[in-house]
Amino acid sequence: MDNVCVVVADSRRARLFLLQETDAPRAQVRLVERGSLGNADLRSRGRSVTGRPRTETNTNREAGPVHPMGAQRERHRIELERRFSTEIGGAAAAIARNWTTGSVVLVADPRMLGFLRDAVRGALTPAIRVKELARDYARLTASRLRVRLTEDGIVPGRRGGASRGFGILEP
Repeated sequence: MDNVCVVVADSRRARLFLLQETDAPRAQVRLVERGSLGNADLRSRGRSVTGRPRTETNTNREAGPVHPMGAQRERHRIELERRFSTEIGGAAAAIARNWTTGSVVLVADPRMLGFLRDAVRGALTPAIRVKELARDYARLTASRLRVRLTEDGIVPGRRGGASRGFGILEP
């Protein structure tokens, strides 16, 4: 079996898994967690970064109109997510450092997937393929994640079961 690393992430945390073959009759592979990362910038700032836009009251007519702070907060959050995706890309590259062939599967919501795409492709060698799945599976357990990835055709299902024909493990 080819080397496969599965990266499941959202803006707050990322988990990195490796696929391992198993002799179990119910499944061909299992996911083994190799690492977990947390976005310390978002966690340390709490709700002030991601919460409701702060409103300001302007009682002085001479001061002019009040400018909303929501746009500035959104730009700040995007920058924090971009930095976190760079950290995730480095962790995925560290796992795949000695691989001559293999795949890294990115599973994240569409916005985070865009950040991860650039970060991971820049950190990996050209021999490693990058596959993508735009789903938010960051909160799933490893067993539920394997089931969902099997349903999506990313990992093989039961032994002897029918394959959809678009998984990453097929030639």
